[in-house]
Amino acid sequence: MLKTQINLDGWQDYRGNYTGTLLYVETSHQSAVPVRDQLNENGKGFFYEPNYETSTYGFISCANVKNVNSIIKNKSRYIFFGTRYEGATYPDFKNKYLITGYMRIDKTRDVRTRHIQKFMENPSEGEPECMRLAQDIAVYGEMYFVALENSFVLTDDHLKEWGYKGRVSRQLKTIFEKEHLDLILTHLTSHPDMTGEYIATVDEYKEALEEDL
Repeated sequence: MLKTQINLDGWQDYRGNYTGTLLYVETSHQSAVPVRDQLNENGKGFFYEPNYETSTYGFISCANVKNVNSIIKNKSRYIFFGTRYEGATYPDFKNKYLITGYMRIDKTRDVRTRHIQKFMENPSEGEPECMRLAQDIAVYGEMYFVALENSFVLTDDHLKEWGYKGRVSRQLKTIFEKEHLDLILTHLTSHPDMTGEYIATVDEYKEALEEDL
């Protein structure tokens, strides 16, 4: 499936440091590829980020605003998308923490006004997270996602061996320096880019949601 090219007027070029920050994604239990949880399977909401279709995070919907703002403040060039696999298709990966893909941030834009305007047009959807924040930074850039079985399995032993604090969890926001950034990027890019399959899968889910309306 083809990506949708958004209008980049108003976006600012971004020059980050050569580091990569973890960002947790709630993912589907049903799909063959670990796409975002767009059907609220986890009971934590209907997610539209990361938005594979437009190569953005935080532009289509107001999500994880504080974490993305922090990534930009820390000037990381890459976002690594992590998830805890809870599906049944691949039992060997059950409950493991997987890095399924990355985003290289090329442009940013403060979209707080955009999301507040959308909320004012439809207040029934609930107040967006950015309502009480000074900024809501959306990011745009190359995305690369792999099949679940080709994900990078991140463990507590990795973190300890590499000298990072914390344990693998939803709250983990490790900033990987060059050596480990390169290691994870090399692993992911050594496998086929499945982003098109991710887009096709979420498109099917969109159709299912529309049928339920």
